Amino acid sequence: MQIDWWTLAFQVVNFLAVVWLLSRLLFRPIRRVIEEREAADRAAAQAAQAKVDEALAVKQDYTARLADFAEAQRREEADLHKQMAEERDALLAKARSEAEKLLDEARARIEAERSQTVDQLRAQIGELATGMAQKALGAPDIVTPGAALAQASARLAALSGTDLKDLVTDLGVEGAGVTVVTAADLPDPARDRWRQMLQERFGAALAIGFETDPALIGGAELRFPHAVLSFSVAARLREAVETVKG
Repeated sequence: MQIDWWTLAFQVVNFLAVVWLLSRLLFRPIRRVIEEREAADRAAAQAAQAKVDEALAVKQDYTARLADFAEAQRREEADLHKQMAEERDALLAKARSEAEKLLDEARARIEAERSQTVDQLRAQIGELATGMAQKALGAPDIVTPGAALAQASARLAALSGTDLKDLVTDLGVEGAGVTVVTAADLPDPARDRWRQMLQERFGAALAIGFETDPALIGGAELRFPHAVLSFSVAARLREAVETVKG
């Protein structure tokens, strides 16, 4: 077999020329187009990723704003509930205070009316008892304040020296005094007259107190630390009963 080297060389040259032409005119443009498309695809992917990242950022910002709004609304509701509770408690406290004030005023008014009624009843009972005692004892002025004071003054003036000395000794104990007891409360002028009479008898330093005892019916009692001088209707009635029994 005989090889034609010139032909072979020519064919090789032709082949290389064809390859160069293909690379020059076909492969390079195709590769350039492919690279451009790959670059475009990368740019599009990057743009899309940027859009996704931007959308995620917007979503996160919206979520954060929504959470802040919800928290602010929750705080506002809590503050409103707290304010409403404070106003309610204040109104309840005010209503309770006003109710207690009204109750206190009502109690005071009822107590004053009750005390006034009791005093009136005591006065009426005292008047009835006084009338009965006056009729029974035949002494129409036994229960008048002036009569009781006059009887006490006369009784003290009639005491023997020994009895008067005993009373003075009894009053000499530190803190001792005499108490004037009447069936009804004495007015200030009447108390002043009792004080004057007793201080003239026992000295200006004498401690004098005043009490009421409806059981006396009328008249008065002088209560010393260890002795009692009675000028009351009740005492006169007891004496009358004892006299009748005797």
